[in-house]
Amino acid sequence: MASFLASRILSPLILSTLTSLACRADMEPSRWRMENLSGKWYCAGFENSLDLSGIAAANREHCLIGSDESFYVQPGVIDYGKQRIESRRPIALPIVSGDREKAEIDIEGVCYSPESQAYFVVGSHGVSKKKGDVDPERHAVHRLGVDSQSKEVKPGEIRRSSLLPWLQTTPQLAAHLNQPLQQNGLNIEGLTCVGETLYFGLRSPNKNGRAFVIELEASELFDGTPRELKVHGIDLGKARGIRELVAVKGGFVIVTGNASAEATKKFPETLAPGPDQQFDLLFWDGLNPTPEMIGTLPENPGKAEGLLVLDDADAHIDLLVLYDSLPGGMPVSVRLHR
Repeated sequence: MASFLASRILSPLILSTLTSLACRADMEPSRWRMENLSGKWYCAGFENSLDLSGIAAANREHCLIGSDESFYVQPGVIDYGKQRIESRRPIALPIVSGDREKAEIDIEGVCYSPESQAYFVVGSHGVSKKKGDVDPERHAVHRLGVDSQSKEVKPGEIRRSSLLPWLQTTPQLAAHLNQPLQQNGLNIEGLTCVGETLYFGLRSPNKNGRAFVIELEASELFDGTPRELKVHGIDLGKARGIRELVAVKGGFVIVTGNASAEATKKFPETLAPGPDQQFDLLFWDGLNPTPEMIGTLPENPGKAEGLLVLDDADAHIDLLVLYDSLPGGMPVSVRLHR
């Protein structure tokens, strides 16, 4: 009986590991090596510090952090010497419901475009994981203009748009709108940019082992007419999804985790193969559908959700990883040797 119970307890973890190994087997041999750096970074004074889900920096001093449980973003000041990011006063984002007490934009990605002199912030565009509620606040992308000198956000230069009209005209993704994350419902979790082109990483859907990145010009999103989106398919393996991505020299670094969410009372059936506790780093050149495996992040009780590029050199990339569900994001720094 004891061995039977042990197998029942361990089976989700074994399934998750086997799925990840199968994903790795399909990828190109890696030329990368990941090194865990010894420094201990700390995010100080941020509200909803257990739910930090996105980060981007305008320079080596000023950054912006988002939480998936709030309707505002929080500027931060970076101190590389002390390895500390200290919060500043939160900035409220425009909402359409009018009820800020109940508003939840479900912020999942933040990026900064030097060409646009602006941050961009994206909501999940999905439904709530527990009850499947459809909330228009989640269907938002915000543009926050910054001062060209101080790099501080200008509160009067915040615009709101939505990917929803574009998603509705994209057959590859439209069927997954307003569906639960447990059953391949559409959910955005990553955002980065190259110049003024935005790249949105989708946690879900995963179709036959392939996850998706959406590419769209920022100017078109905020001033253009909705059309079918440009969608990149990336071979991650069965049940794996994009949890964050950042642009680096030559391509993108992607964090992957479970595509589906854990089962709930409302949605007792899930496509997730096991616990959401393994997060892999991959390199994608933006063209080849098969990315390169870099390595697996150190295991802890949190979920890897935010990436900040600390250094993008010819020989290596230094990244700061923020974890949802851990106090202050419990940042971990890693060096990726090219």
